[in-house]
Amino acid sequence: MSVHYLLGLLLLNSLSAQADIYRWVDDQGRVQFSDRPPSQQHAETVELEPLNQYEPDEAERDGRSLTEGRDYRAEEKAHKAKRKAQRLAQERAEKQAQQRAAKCDKARYDLRLFSAKPYGSTSLEAMQRKRQRRDALNDKIKKYCR
Repeated sequence: MSVHYLLGLLLLNSLSAQADIYRWVDDQGRVQFSDRPPSQQHAETVELEPLNQYEPDEAERDGRSLTEGRDYRAEEKAHKAKRKAQRLAQERAEKQAQQRAAKCDKARYDLRLFSAKPYGSTSLEAMQRKRQRRDALNDKIKKYCR
């Protein structure tokens, strides 16, 4: 029992010991760091920031439980509903993009077919109708092929 007690004290003592770190510039102008100061040069002690920067939140400082007053089921349900709404919105946007791409392809195809047809009638009314049809197809392309 006394050996275990002595070993425990030694471990606790070693944990509380903190070595100093020394910094100096050597003859070649290089910065050196060590846990022992150099014998022939002046060295300054380096102050280190603590590794643990933990700050307890307000509930812990007041001695309250972190989960006190929180409805985790409701939070999880709201979170799932939000994720589902985001997923549905994304699926809707993808579907609209696919529909737009299909309409764009169809409008371009229709314009190619329209342009490949011979004029046929050369009357002023026929040419105006053909021009209106071509303009309508170009408007569809502008609308769907952004």
